[in-house]
Amino acid sequence: MPLIVNADDFGKNDDVNSAVSEAFVKGYITSTTLMVNMPGAGAAYELAKEKGFAAKVGIHLNITEGMPLTEAIRSNPLVCAPDGRFNAAFYHSTKYRLYMDNLTMDQIRDELDAQISMFLDMGFKTLHVDSHHHVHTNYPIYRILKKLSSKYDFDYIRLSRNLYRGGSLFNNTYKHFYNSSVKKLAVQTSDMFGSYKDLMEYFSLDPMRGADRIKEPPGSMKHIFSDRTVEIMVHPMHDGNNELVDTDIPMRDEGHMFSYQS
Repeated sequence: MPLIVNADDFGKNDDVNSAVSEAFVKGYITSTTLMVNMPGAGAAYELAKEKGFAAKVGIHLNITEGMPLTEAIRSNPLVCAPDGRFNAAFYHSTKYRLYMDNLTMDQIRDELDAQISMFLDMGFKTLHVDSHHHVHTNYPIYRILKKLSSKYDFDYIRLSRNLYRGGSLFNNTYKHFYNSSVKKLAVQTSDMFGSYKDLMEYFSLDPMRGADRIKEPPGSMKHIFSDRTVEIMVHPMHDGNNELVDTDIPMRDEGHMFSYQS
């Protein structure tokens, strides 16, 4: 499988939609994932059809930003603020990232089920699954995703970030067991996952020099792409000069990494 370069947050707003579309046109990305509960989701669908990349759109499950699709979860303070919008309260607590009560898990399951159903009802077909703020790598959300995988045939699920060196024993152990388990829930996964910055730092390269650093990749980088499937996460947007960037890293037309194929 070639290198996967996925643009997160499609559907978040008009600027992100425009940036993702431009990244597709310029060949910087291979896929994108949609936040169905965000204001730009409908426009994202129309744009994907118009520009011909609808088959390359997956779902970016979201329980940390925007308004939920389901009603019951809006009154749960672990997940939503008093106005009913997601507040990511659980996300900032190690306890709740490892354990949630059954009511909260049922509400999150119903919300994620509604998001997947809406994604399919919109006309998208590829269940490439990842999540906003990587919430699906929290153990309770993984348990929910496991149940949903028996209802939906997931084409692909993103791993927990493992494209880095070092890390604590606890985190590395958790990631090892999580990634081994999540691979059983979909037809495909990658072997390694991280951001463009992660990839550059993994090979002791400076990510801020721009995304042309692997025009002539070193032998070690070529080896990792030839032997393993690697997913790189990007967040296309426009800077103050209307230039396309991945957060603060330039996406360059010449020698960019994003069309690199193993």
